[in-house]
Amino acid sequence: MKSDPSAYVDAALALHGFDLTPAAREAVLQNFERSAAIAAAFLDWPLGPEDEMAPVFTPVTEP
Repeated sequence: MKSDPSAYVDAALALHGFDLTPAAREAVLQNFERSAAIAAAFLDWPLGPEDEMAPVFTPVTEP
């Protein structure tokens, strides 16, 4: 099922007080679609029980 981000985009723009032109709004929607296409390659990757989360990054402070 493909989601439609237009309701989210409209709500987020209203929440933050942006009033975009129709062309700018369409560009925002296109970016959401591109981001979803990129993420789909990772979200659809099968994970097994042996797969672990990445370790937590802890920065090293210099002495």
